[in-house]
Amino acid sequence: MEVIRINLKENSYNVYVGFNIANLEPYLNKLNIGNFAFIITSKKIYSLYKNIIKNIYKDYKVFKVIDREEAKSKEWLFSAINTLLKYDKYNKKIFVICFGGGTISDLGGFLASIYKRGIPYINIPTTLLAQIDASIGGKTAINLKEAKNILGTFYQPRAIFIDPVFLNKLPEEELKNGLAEAIKYGIIKNKELFYFLKDNYKKIISLDRDSILKILKESIKIKADIVSKDPNEKLGLRTILNFGHTFAHALETYSSYKSISHGKAVAIGMLYASYLSFILGKCSFSEVIKVKNILDIYSFKTDIDFDYIKLYKIFNYDKKFIKGNIRMVLLKRIGEVEVISNIPKEKVLEALKNFNKISF
Repeated sequence: MEVIRINLKENSYNVYVGFNIANLEPYLNKLNIGNFAFIITSKKIYSLYKNIIKNIYKDYKVFKVIDREEAKSKEWLFSAINTLLKYDKYNKKIFVICFGGGTISDLGGFLASIYKRGIPYINIPTTLLAQIDASIGGKTAINLKEAKNILGTFYQPRAIFIDPVFLNKLPEEELKNGLAEAIKYGIIKNKELFYFLKDNYKKIISLDRDSILKILKESIKIKADIVSKDPNEKLGLRTILNFGHTFAHALETYSSYKSISHGKAVAIGMLYASYLSFILGKCSFSEVIKVKNILDIYSFKTDIDFDYIKLYKIFNYDKKFIKGNIRMVLLKRIGEVEVISNIPKEKVLEALKNFNKISF
């Protein structure tokens, strides 16, 4: 097991990689975060790991949500709060366990951040996407119909426990959702990781343990380093983690969170951001082709029909569009990106309008 430290001025914590969840209770006791576990999971995850969940902690309540992005809603949030209230007795010190994918860590973390102005929580991510991205860094949120993650907080977990064994039961589409984020890490910060992903497709997709552990550790270290330096995204350093996500979140909102997976949305978003970078003269077209090629290797279909005017309007709800100032993460070369502000509206629209007309 490897321990990766998220070093913050306040609320530092460990990410345990390669952890055996069957041995979790002694760690929870050492954390001294409470005596009653409110475990948030999804119906599907519960059916797969019922015995594990029941043995995480001796005194607990399991709250199950639907197995979709729609679980990140005010309806499910308040349903969870109302259930939690029934168990919040005078002798209970409640903490939250988020057991599942990124939807669960977003919803559960947000609940923990607002209930009694903050109670402890831990993450046990079961998808590759959550293990390398969503569970780390303290971003919590729910969606409204107008935009994804528009209600949220920065609220750090007390620990994260990552066991790659969960990936064995992951559908290929869910695995690819996580691989899209791993590709993102390679593009923004680590060209060695990028080319490892490019050259080892067969091993990775077949869940070769050494390959998966390398992806987990390298990706988590990148995020840990960035989050430690800029935990609340105030310095602009953390913004690079959003590469491809402005387009991706808008596309997910455009499709009402139903017809496109997060991984596919991020893949398309990264290609769009790379293409916009080329239009703005920030990178060569050969760098755009490198992004396109690796997405092709992992069978991400990047051609999609959309109303570019409607999509642009959704862009404007994005947290990275500040007072009309369009700010996005753009590609310079594989392994290096930059945050650019005051991007001309007409260039963003031009890239949206022509995106599916380009022959990559």
